[in-house]
Amino acid sequence: MSIRKIQNIRNFVISGAFLAAAALLAGPAPAQASGDDVYLAAGLRGANEVGTAGDADGRSTVVLKISGTEVTFAARWSKIGAPAAGHVHAGAKGVNGEVKLEFFAKPLPRTAHGVTGTVKADPELVESLLGDPGGFYANLHDAAHPKGAVRGQFHRLSKPVDLNGVLHDSDQATLSARADAAQETQENDGKNRGDPDGQATWWLRPDGASIAYTAHWSGLGPVTGGHVHKGADGKTGPVVADLFAGALPENVTGVAGVTPVPSKVAKRISANPAGYYTNLHTADFDGGAVRGRLSAEPFTHPRALTADVLRGEQIYSCTQQPSGGYAFTQLGVTAKLRRGIDHSFVTPGSGPPQWIAPDGSAVRGAVVTRTPNGEGNIPELMLDATQAGADHGLLAHTTQILRLNTKGGVAPAGTCAPGTEAKVPYGTDYIFLG
Repeated sequence: MSIRKIQNIRNFVISGAFLAAAALLAGPAPAQASGDDVYLAAGLRGANEVGTAGDADGRSTVVLKISGTEVTFAARWSKIGAPAAGHVHAGAKGVNGEVKLEFFAKPLPRTAHGVTGTVKADPELVESLLGDPGGFYANLHDAAHPKGAVRGQFHRLSKPVDLNGVLHDSDQATLSARADAAQETQENDGKNRGDPDGQATWWLRPDGASIAYTAHWSGLGPVTGGHVHKGADGKTGPVVADLFAGALPENVTGVAGVTPVPSKVAKRISANPAGYYTNLHTADFDGGAVRGRLSAEPFTHPRALTADVLRGEQIYSCTQQPSGGYAFTQLGVTAKLRRGIDHSFVTPGSGPPQWIAPDGSAVRGAVVTRTPNGEGNIPELMLDATQAGADHGLLAHTTQILRLNTKGGVAPAGTCAPGTEAKVPYGTDYIFLG
């Protein structure tokens, strides 16, 4: 039985036809954890590759949702070529290992920056992943780095994550569309249109001479392209923006990216979204599987964010220890992250750590787990997040924070003079999930 048929049967059993229709109107619900769902996350960098040079500038975030033997994945990347393969490998930090699970094994569209999908895993692999996530790593490969462009070890999360937020990343979309077969217009041109099993959601942001796009779908066969067309309801119109092209793997259920367009096209779509529609094409429905009218009506969507430290210092104060001697202990932190995010302690010496975005959104963190990251580097952290700022913006829906790929920042060793301070430079990637 094909993956598509399995998904259709599963959707019907769980939701029923009525709930499926309601979900189309309301948009996909956030991923929720059941008693069997486990979430793992990895922060990938080119510098983590072993035995081969990765992409020095490359970054990626990969999140897995494990439900029994079904593994749903979301990957978002930057500054690497379009991945040609993505895998889970067995292997601890600094050790190469064999591929244990394959996300995809064909080049993705050149405009893509993210992808979601579902694969089946061997029960023994699932047991090993759950028992020792850090013994496995995610790896993305591109044409320039066939042995691995970016790599990162997995960490177990304490809360569920909306994988469509990982797919979409941090931009606030301005236009949306709900797509289905009923909106397709039949033409006497020999092409098939309207997959009755399919539905899709689009989030778009026309900006300057580009359109950032996110599309995720269910009930469709292998998707072969996605476009924006000009045209009124009931009429077929010309393509004005070719968002992505090329057959995607059958197990892929979402794609996001940025495509260049003439600036006049972006402006016209923004000014009159109702005059345009999205269309997803599949191998079986070459004329269009699901179509959706663009709308500028207010809407919400999940987001995730990875921000590395541009400049930062771990701050230590020389304090008396229980033994009676003196040593440096944590007083605070000061850091400027990408996207203008400021990081500090709420109260020096006692915390908690906080992150404040320029738009007024802010979160505070409570450490859940610490993972050593080699001599001379502060540990990697997973923190639960609580809201401390505006109810909208970059960090407004963050529930978990990962501090990964740490470099430096360790307190000076040995004795010290009472009351003195030490500021130690450090680097890391902060991943904000919700």
